[in-house]
Amino acid sequence: MSEVPVKIQFALVSHTNNGKTTLARTLVGVDVGEVRDAAHVTTFAEAHPLQTSAAGDTLLLWDTPGFGDSVRLLKRLSLAGNPIGWFLREVFDRYRDRPFWLSQQALRAAKDEADVVLYLVNSAEPPGDAGYLPAEINILEWLGKPVVVLLNQMGAPRPGAQEGVEQQQWKTHLARFPVVREVLALDAFARCWVHEHVFYEAVAPLIDAEKQAGYERLRAAWEANNRQRYASALRMTAEEVAAAARASEPVPDAG
Repeated sequence: MSEVPVKIQFALVSHTNNGKTTLARTLVGVDVGEVRDAAHVTTFAEAHPLQTSAAGDTLLLWDTPGFGDSVRLLKRLSLAGNPIGWFLREVFDRYRDRPFWLSQQALRAAKDEADVVLYLVNSAEPPGDAGYLPAEINILEWLGKPVVVLLNQMGAPRPGAQEGVEQQQWKTHLARFPVVREVLALDAFARCWVHEHVFYEAVAPLIDAEKQAGYERLRAAWEANNRQRYASALRMTAEEVAAAARASEPVPDAG
């Protein structure tokens, strides 16, 4: 197995105000970026470390600005012979044409840096109601990168069968887009580290062959770190329970 260190990068993209930075904070474990219930809060693409390995491998997550006027953007791109190349070369005014300028930052990070594009959607709305969805998937298809759709805002945890039905609805709806290679539930609030294990496992086949060895080292390091954290949490809980069991309070003799 090759021990040459690799750098693997995920670009997290979505329509604006769909929860990218919140999910990035959850995955990174640090309060990165700014979170507000408003459009276009994130204005620059920024990379954050997800995991490193003893061999020097690094896994980075890019938090990017959200797409804005996606339908208009798709129409503009469709007029160009080389849509993404043209768009990234264009100069947009960050104030007068803010949606295009922010979309440009997101697409540049995804095109130049990402091995895999993570496209976050708001699962609280039916897939057919998200009018921006087809336009944004078509735009991502021009990047030539594998896309994993992440279902966010799935609400309170439910039985697996119910969540599976919702996930299948999204898979069925997105089946017409070949660029979408996987659809996963990864809610920023309802998920736990076990869900992340499923995520990293599902992404593995999408990593280039020359980076597979490094990705496996990163996965092993991630699992070791989380098992250690889990064991520490259990130990602390056990200590608290044991302390509570040993606690006593003298009771005065009623006589």
